[in-house]
Parts: sequence; structure tokens; C-alpha cells
Amino acid sequence: MAQRRSTTTEIEPGPGWQLIVTGALVFVGCDVQSAPPPSTEHPYAPASVGDVWEYAMPQSHPAVQVPTTRSTDRIVAAERRGERLVARVRSDFQGGTSERDMVISQLGVTPEIGSMTSAAGEVTTRVAEGVYLPRELSPGMRWEWRQELDTPVSSMAVFGRCAVVGEDGFRGQTAVHVRCETQTRMITTLKTGFAVPPVEHVQHEDNYYVRGLGLVRSVTTMAQGYRAEKLLIRWQVAGAPAFVEETPTIAVGDP
Repeated sequence: MAQRRSTTTEIEPGPGWQLIVTGALVFVGCDVQSAPPPSTEHPYAPASVGDVWEYAMPQSHPAVQVPTTRSTDRIVAAERRGERLVARVRSDFQGGTSERDMVISQLGVTPEIGSMTSAAGEVTTRVAEGVYLPRELSPGMRWEWRQELDTPVSSMAVFGRCAVVGEDGFRGQTAVHVRCETQTRMITTLKTGFAVPPVEHVQHEDNYYVRGLGLVRSVTTMAQGYRAEKLLIRWQVAGAPAFVEETPTIAVGDP
């Protein structure tokens, strides 16, 4: 299948953006008279080489005890390609390492055609449409994205739908609350000798972003009561407030 990339999306834009409707597709266009100059920086997705985020990752499932783990994301490379910034993100989790490209355009963080490494081997994106995370996050905004991926053992079609639903707090700072639903259809590609029916599942995510710092919390829920959290516990991010270790308060009992 030929590779295909698009910026098809359904954003309810703010000042400086306009919707362009072509048939059944909705595109986001930029009003050059009121929009700011092109920028490769993203307010909610820092991407300077050397930026590091460390997360605690507690998980729970009614039938299984799952220990809390940790993961670390770091920006190991970044380069401008025209009006886009492509940052290489390296993730370390449970002794394994994976890398992926984070592509930032005028619209925001977008899916990208190409390959990344993972614990399961190389993952190739052959279709990419929409926006993962718009550049500005205003209450009521809605958007969509989709990808088609190939891994060494399967092919997947992934569709995401997100909306800004409110605000929360993180260490005295305002965090924007983004709620997403992701639908995945996976087809096994291994030659097993017998037919394997497609697997479909839906997961819901509540993500919280702080301007200049990035993702500070993510809560994922799935069927059968599975719940996973990703909570920022340490960071080193250019331009963001420095991390300060919080000393827990120790209650003192009556003598």
C-alpha cells in the first residue's frame, strides 16, 4: 500500500484559523492576516534536546496485582524540516528502550509517516491523518486523528477522538484536561497456520498538560476494570520551572 499523509482533522479553531470544507473532509487553514508567524515550538509539548521527564506508572486490574513501574522520556535529537520540528523521543521502560519521532507543525503535534523502534521490533506508519495535540487548547475544542501501522506481528488501524473538557492543577500550575477515546483494530500477520480473528478494543484516556512542561498526568482505562496511570514525578525541561523535591509531611502524634 502506498504511504499517505494528511492533515485531515476536525478542530473547532480559535482566532487565526479557519475551516475549509471539501466534500466530507474538514481541513484547518491559517488566516495569514491574523495568524502569528510560523513557529516550530509547541506550548504543551517541549522538544529541546536534553529535556527529560520521569513518570511513576501505577496499574490496577481486578484479577491481577500489578506492581508500580517507572518510565523515562527524553529528547535525544531535534531538527527543523521546513516549517516542522522533528524531535526524537527515547523512552526507557522496564529495562527496554524505544524511540519515536514527535512531529510539530503549525497545527500542533501530528502523526507522521515512517518507522520507530519498540520492544516488539520496528513499527512502520503508512497512513497518518489529523492532529494528536493542537497548538492551543481551549475549552470545548474537539479533534480527531488516525493511523495505520505495521509491526513484526500485526497490522493496526487506530482512530482517536479528543476534546478539551476543563482544567486541573499540578504543583500550583494550571493543567489543561484533555479526554480521548482511542479505537484500535489489530490483525495478526504471523503465519500461524490457522485463522486469527481481528482484535478490536477501545481505551479512554484523561490527559493533563501544563504549558511549557508538557504531559504531567495520564489515566488510561479499558474494559474489565483495567486502569493505568502515568504521573510526572521528576523533570528537567528547558524554560520550565525547576523540579523541587516535595518532602512529605510527617504527622506527629500526641505525647
